[in-house]
Amino acid sequence: MKRITVNLLWLTAFTLSLTAVGQSQSAKLMLKAQVPFEFNVGEKVFPAGEYKVARVTPETIALRDDRNRSLVTVVTRSVESPKTYSTPVLRFELEDGRYVLTQVFEEGSSTGYQLPNPKRLPAIAQSHN
Repeated sequence: MKRITVNLLWLTAFTLSLTAVGQSQSAKLMLKAQVPFEFNVGEKVFPAGEYKVARVTPETIALRDDRNRSLVTVVTRSVESPKTYSTPVLRFELEDGRYVLTQVFEEGSSTGYQLPNPKRLPAIAQSHN
């Protein structure tokens, strides 16, 4: 349990350091989307509206509002799709009555970004006790 706590603290510190990077102008815009429903990224809830997704680092993406302000920065992992997407894709899952952003694919790519689901972390941590 102590090791899991230490790892989570390091991950939090790493994520906070990437947030500062996410504020820079060097982030590459990946896509712009009109999301017609309320959704979650991690534990944060966002209303329906226009959003931009920008790549901050090869493993990090930032969700931005219509004024290009960074709303949340997320450390992701790579995910492969059996097909190449001709248009950018935001993939949502319905969990406990709420839409959760789970994957992002750029136009012309079969490799995307898998977002973590923080709700599952306590179950993983408990299973290691």
